[in-house]
Formats: sequence, structure tokens, C-alpha cells
Amino acid sequence: MTIAPTPLAPVRTDTSGDALRAAIQDDLARSAIRRRVIPGERIIRTPTVLGYVCDVASPQVNEIVAARFAAGSAADAAIEAAIARFEGKPFLWWVGPSDEPADLSDRLTRRGVIFLDDIPGMAMDLADLDDEPAPDELRVAPVLDEAGIDAFHAVLSHGFPEDFVDHATSGAITASSRRQAIEAGFREPNGVPTRWVGWVGERPVTTTRLHTGAGVAGIYAVVTVDDARRRGYGAAVTRHVLHASVAAGIRIATLQASTAGKGVYERIGFRQLCRYRLHEWQAAPAR
Repeated sequence: MTIAPTPLAPVRTDTSGDALRAAIQDDLARSAIRRRVIPGERIIRTPTVLGYVCDVASPQVNEIVAARFAAGSAADAAIEAAIARFEGKPFLWWVGPSDEPADLSDRLTRRGVIFLDDIPGMAMDLADLDDEPAPDELRVAPVLDEAGIDAFHAVLSHGFPEDFVDHATSGAITASSRRQAIEAGFREPNGVPTRWVGWVGERPVTTTRLHTGAGVAGIYAVVTVDDARRRGYGAAVTRHVLHASVAAGIRIATLQASTAGKGVYERIGFRQLCRYRLHEWQAAPAR
């Protein structure tokens, strides 16, 4: 199916624990199934599974973000059917707090869907956002042209080179990002720029991607190049994007943190409200 641009949800203002947990899950789901203009892209949407699959063979773009299966042997059959939808392509599988059955993560591991990490789901009331200044040498700017897209993806590839060893695949993802950004005017539906880059001099060193489709400031792709880490750049670019979100009328921010990043986000004001167990299906090696 062709994926249409996602309509903007109403701005969320309920900061109760249950509402924030729901916001975290909804934002991850909406971000995963957003239009990306990748060849063959389609949403997997059944009564039991929600995900995204495309023709590019990378877990950076293929994923399952919700699953609710019946217990017992039916769950194992449903897992097999979900894996088959990706036709051998690698993908991520996010096991969230509302997924079923309760032992879904264990069942995935037994099936060979490799467990990667426990991922905190975090949120904050942006009324609590501080004004800590960025490092003097860092300049944060929105991505508003194709050159900015290239800079954004250069940071991603240098920050996590192990995920971008296939140049053809990374090139296809960058090209699709460029097409989608041009189509959307480089902005989210509420007008805030989607991608942001932190620069030191003429060098791009850190990134953040914003997603507002769920009525919150969903923070993604906070990446810093490996030789510029531990200088506060990731926190600074995140704060900058959150302030831009506040100016656009957004009240709540959400994210899924890495183990290393959790403490950074807590200092900004995020708190953990749930956890995900992240798995990856890896394609069989070529013979």
C-alpha cells in the first residue's frame, strides 16, 4: 500500500503517568509507520501486528512496533507469520509494555530474533524544560535543504559506522530521506523543522530528528560522531529542538533512550515510564 502523509494528532496536554505511557507508545508507532518515500514501503497493520516494511534490506527502516498475540502455540505461529512478512530482510522488533503474550520477548529469542537491549521509554512535561546553554562552540541549525540532509546522514554514518557498512543501503536511505524532506518542505505537519544538526565550525557533529505526528515532541536519532562525544553536544541539540517544540505549542516530549543516554535525558527532565525489549531479526548470510 502507498503510505499517505500522517495527519497531525491534537496536541497532548495530559501529563498523568498513564497518559504519558500512552504517548510514548503512540509516538513510536506513528513514527515507525510514517511515510518515508522508500521503494516498496507499506504498513503492516493487522488486528495483531503493526509495523513497516520496504524494499531496502536494513533494520534501520524495517520494524515491528506492536504485537498482541494469543497465548500458547498460537503465539509461535503468529511470530512465524510476522517474520515471513519481511521476506528475509533484517528488521527490528520492539516489544512494548502493552504487547502480548507476557513472554513474547522470550518467544522471540527462542525463535532466533536476537535480543539487543532493554530500552527505557521516557517522557517529560516541557513546562519543566530548563535553559541550560549549549557549549559555546556548538551551533544548532535546522535542516532546510538537501545539503543539510547529507550532513545529517554523515553524522549518522560516522556516529554508528557498524550500521552503515553497506554503502548502497545507506545511500538508498539517504536518498529517500531527501525525497521525503523535499515533499514535506523539510518540516513536520505543525511547521517545526524535522531534522536538526549541531555544527562545530564547518563540521556537522550531532543530530536530532523530531516527530510531532502524535501530538508530542518525539525525539529520535540523537547521534554524535564518535570523536566528539561526552562534550554535551547531544544534550544541547536535544534541548534546542525541545525549545523549538515549546514555541510551536507542544506540551509533552517522548523518547526511547539508549542505556548510555538515559542519564543525559534525565538531567534534561525526562523520566522513565515504561520499558521496551528490542530485538533484531538478522538476514541469513549469503552462501
